Amino acid sequence: MVEIVIRERKPPILTPSAIPCLHDLPTINITEGCALGCTYCYIQGYSHYPGAERVVLYENTPDVLREELRRRRRKPGRVYFSPSSDAFQDLPRVQEVSIRTMQVLLEAGVEIAFLTKGLVDRRFLELFATAPHMVFAQIGITTLERRLWREFEPRTAPPEERVRYAKSLVAIGMHTTARLDPLIPDLTDTDANLIPLFGALASAGVHEAAASYLFLRPVFAARVTEQLRVLNPNAAPAGWVYQRFDGDCTGGHMIGLDERRHRFARLDALARSAGIRLRTCHCKNPELTGSGCEIAGPRDATPPPAAQQTFGFAADRATPTPPE
Repeated sequence: MVEIVIRERKPPILTPSAIPCLHDLPTINITEGCALGCTYCYIQGYSHYPGAERVVLYENTPDVLREELRRRRRKPGRVYFSPSSDAFQDLPRVQEVSIRTMQVLLEAGVEIAFLTKGLVDRRFLELFATAPHMVFAQIGITTLERRLWREFEPRTAPPEERVRYAKSLVAIGMHTTARLDPLIPDLTDTDANLIPLFGALASAGVHEAAASYLFLRPVFAARVTEQLRVLNPNAAPAGWVYQRFDGDCTGGHMIGLDERRHRFARLDALARSAGIRLRTCHCKNPELTGSGCEIAGPRDATPPPAAQQTFGFAADRATPTPPE
């Protein structure tokens, strides 16, 4: 069971990220730490990481943000959630703060962007439907295989549910893409894994995706290496090399550049056969050319056409109860 520790946040709320593709966007982390428990997550190496079973929630974020926006001479055009956590963790108290914070931004005329592997419930859909042209979503998903999902992402939304809410986001007119990250060589980048995944995404109306490969940092390398060895000995990271990332993002051990180039070409062909445009994460692959992963949506977005406001997924999921 995840322990939630409540703390008060002091301004400023809107802070830059060290991730190069987010360096010119203000970002918000609702929590320190993350309850989703992905075994490969890089935040485990952060000095302020509270631990696998502990999340620090800044419950006053909406109020402090509202005051910060009021005092600013110029409001930001877009804000990103959340470079070091997930705004949609399956914790009602966290989701309550997330939705209130997003509402503050949308009411102020500020666009929002997010990447999630969590649970997007009906209340978020209803909020996003009020201004779908102002919300940009990336849905993190690398497999439809429940065995792999449970192994690497134990507290995230089931893969089929992520596909369903991607379809619902598309239906209300939101710019919605997929993020295949981290792909694992010879485990989740195989034809057998990707062909059904691309097919499901295309059927959901998702026609853009970004991809990158797993990298290992010392804090979680031994555990993930053992997971890979058990699942598929060929996927174990023998011969992986240290790769520096773009900007000041240090780096990690991953498959070599030539091997990545070859595999990305195959991924691109599989994606195109399903009608999906594939982008490569530039931060983790600075030597590869391309326009980048657009993690926070396109720079110059145009409003999508009006779409029918249907909420046809997870109708039986209970809506999180606001904290008392």
